[in-house]
Amino acid sequence: MFSLIYKSIACKDLAHNDIKDVMQKASFFNSQNAITGCLVYHNHIFIHLLEGDEKPVRRLFGKISGDARHEDIVLLNVEENTFSLFSDFSTVYNNFEDAQDQVRHKRMLFHQIFHGADIVKSPGGSKLTLWTQVNNLLKTKNKLHYG
Repeated sequence: MFSLIYKSIACKDLAHNDIKDVMQKASFFNSQNAITGCLVYHNHIFIHLLEGDEKPVRRLFGKISGDARHEDIVLLNVEENTFSLFSDFSTVYNNFEDAQDQVRHKRMLFHQIFHGADIVKSPGGSKLTLWTQVNNLLKTKNKLHYG
């Protein structure tokens, strides 16, 4: 099972409804193309783990890399795993008014997804990269503008 993790910054004019649209379309597309993983959005930053057959995952990453809604895309990890880390595709996103509620809820969702997946059994670097990146992202103390 091929996995790829990237981090990107949402373009400045990306509105709340645009982010919801990205999340919904990603979930639908990935389910139709046997791609699993986890997409986290917080404070204008996306962290995305994609996994599946290498060709479709790389093709999707190429499409994302050319998407104007993403800026400063950084490839964090690429690896081959012996099994799928996630059984389906999950997203972590919300738009609570209170910044602390957003962070608390996102942490809870991420931990449920992370610990409910086969990722905890994996010896590879994908799980460590995802865990570290998401936990660092959710430590942000800045007031959130949206999502």
